Amino acid sequence: MIPKNTTKVIRYLLRNPNEWGYNINQIAKLNKMSVGSAFKILKKLEKDDIAVKTEISNASHYKLNFDNPETIKLCELFLLTEKRSIKGYAKVYADEIIKFKDAEMIILFGSILKGKECNDVDVLFITHQTRKVNNFCLEISQVRIKPVVPLIMEKKDLIKAMKQRKEAILDMMKEGMVLRGESLFVEVIKNVNA
Repeated sequence: MIPKNTTKVIRYLLRNPNEWGYNINQIAKLNKMSVGSAFKILKKLEKDDIAVKTEISNASHYKLNFDNPETIKLCELFLLTEKRSIKGYAKVYADEIIKFKDAEMIILFGSILKGKECNDVDVLFITHQTRKVNNFCLEISQVRIKPVVPLIMEKKDLIKAMKQRKEAILDMMKEGMVLRGESLFVEVIKNVNA
């Protein structure tokens, strides 16, 4: 079992790609832990080759080491674990949306995950099947209370949008639940981090 704070740090580095990584103070503050704890965790991750350190000015910056297959598997496992934590209306919609087989990756995002009242259900589909996605979402919208609003992209467009630091896309990747395509999610983050 991986300690809770170590999990928080890995998830943070996975969901917040940055070409330079983050320094120890940033990681500690953003994960609500002491600098000492963050330091120990990052040193251990570096020793285990899960994270890599880069010296920038006088600070050590860390990011995940996607050249290590163990890091990739660990990140995929975290994404699978997160998916199991979906509850309430989000779970009802997730169980329906995951039935769509023609997408490489599906991410549920937006207000439905926050437990707030939502007007619609936002879903990212990485696919070339635009018409099939639209028809599928329309079918779900006809039997469920809230309409399903698809965002349809190709992998290269998602990577490009993230590299351009488009806030809406970054927020979706930070907060969204990966329903399918954990390995593609990690691949996208790896490309953005490169």
